[in-house]
Amino acid sequence: MNILFYYPNRERSVALSSLMIAFQKQGHIVSLLTHEPEGALHIDVKKHGIQTFTYNIKKDIFFLFYLKHIFTLASFTKKNKIDVVYSHIQLANIISVFSQFLSPARFIICRHHSDCAYVDKNWKEKYFDLIINMLGKEFLVPSQKVYTQMVETEKIRNKNIYKIRYAYNFEDYEKPDLTTVNDIRKKYKCRLLLIKVARLIPEKRHILLFKIIRKMVDKNIDVKLLVLSDGWEKLRLLNYIAENNLQDHIYMLGYKIDVINFIAASDLVVHVSASEASNNLIKEVGLCEKPVIVCQDVGDFDEYIINNKNGIIISKTHFENELTAILEKIYDNKIDIQSLGKDLKKDILRLFSIENIIGQYEQFHGKRNTS
Repeated sequence: MNILFYYPNRERSVALSSLMIAFQKQGHIVSLLTHEPEGALHIDVKKHGIQTFTYNIKKDIFFLFYLKHIFTLASFTKKNKIDVVYSHIQLANIISVFSQFLSPARFIICRHHSDCAYVDKNWKEKYFDLIINMLGKEFLVPSQKVYTQMVETEKIRNKNIYKIRYAYNFEDYEKPDLTTVNDIRKKYKCRLLLIKVARLIPEKRHILLFKIIRKMVDKNIDVKLLVLSDGWEKLRLLNYIAENNLQDHIYMLGYKIDVINFIAASDLVVHVSASEASNNLIKEVGLCEKPVIVCQDVGDFDEYIINNKNGIIISKTHFENELTAILEKIYDNKIDIQSLGKDLKKDILRLFSIENIIGQYEQFHGKRNTS
């Protein structure tokens, strides 16, 4: 069977590359088509015999940009006799739902967000979701949260919506470099080193975490926070740091390729995002046996994070006092965070390993479901 992964980006994604490689090993012919020029993702999968293609055009005129992509995708599926297209993230999905009417291939629309359009009140994302939901025939979601959002909030009816967890070949993750890890610990030396890895956008709620750090610093608590990634809220966050004299406690480090080294160097990963589908970062954290703090009713955290067993779950709303109290307990060694990290690794490997999930995709590689 000829399988195409349609994806806009070029950055490394172990969740995607694991699936592509696994399908290739099953005897399928797998291809990758992206909007961006060749990058780490292409390099990762080409080593396993997967063909990679790119179609990179400027987004000068809104209508023409999408029209060109729609016809290019349809033409690609015909030329390469593609049987199944796995379309990933909203930008690719809005193109795919139109291309499917011009193509004989079966299109599986893979959704990677839950309610971010509602959290951020983003009308464009809502409008795109509305079109995708209306025209899409089959959907694949990674968590119950996304499924519930689509069915109960967005009122999708009489559609085939499948739930399959993200799958990873954890051997593909780079191991932390101990020298680099020690250097990070020395450079940001403190009693409690926290890390937050998330795009600098409102739904990730960096500013709320910054306010908690300010309170802790006011209490003379020796804490530092490393913030990795970029986004359009960067200037606002930098201004807050400067206005509150937190330059020696909060460090905006931007996008880092070696995130795993920073995770390994930290004491704790704090992820207070208000919206997720199934967060990849937490899987990396589990591999490093590090503890996490996440919010209830966000993504798939409620499906595998057990409070005070393999992580800490806090309220999704008005959590500032709760999180402050927990961090102070951790600072005073009143919570055994090492055991949380060890149990998290066990559960991550059990629930998200590629060999435990790949069989669920066989339903897409047989006869088309036309119900």
